[in-house]
Amino acid sequence: MILDAIRDDLLPLTEKMVARGNHVFGGLVLDKKSLRVITAGSNDRVENPIYHGEIDTIRRFFAEANHPAPSECIFVASHDPCPMCISAISWAGFREIWVLFGYKEVKDKYDMPVDLTMYKEVFRAPGATDENLFYRKYYLKEEAEKQEDARELLKEIEELEALYDALPVQPFSYPGM
Repeated sequence: MILDAIRDDLLPLTEKMVARGNHVFGGLVLDKKSLRVITAGSNDRVENPIYHGEIDTIRRFFAEANHPAPSECIFVASHDPCPMCISAISWAGFREIWVLFGYKEVKDKYDMPVDLTMYKEVFRAPGATDENLFYRKYYLKEEAEKQEDARELLKEIEELEALYDALPVQPFSYPGM
């Protein structure tokens, strides 16, 4: 299950990286059939401002010997990918993306509107589309609400949100702004 992978594989790595001064953003690559975690990655802006969580995840995935084709995998992003990351996910060939926090939550809960500002200023767009030639994006909350066990799934998501909310993220000045 995707929520288990976030809690068991992504969150511990994120906690470690946040403690080093990085953002909470991260990602997972799961085998589409078994939902087995192939790799997890987390933001490493301290080393390099473009090492966003999704970029780190993609780097780790392709470093794995005998990794499956990206089209046979699910890409999970803790937060809706920024323009650079959604492009990288697309270029890498991942066709299915699952997201825990959407752009509005990133802007409001984490006081980080820069992704939306980047879309607006650079691309004159409100954000990335959810379905296009390259991928289909799903939001965990929206999909959970459609399930028979929606109440339990939404409770798990709420618990994950609380764990993310508790992470002490350091302020960051964006080099390009």
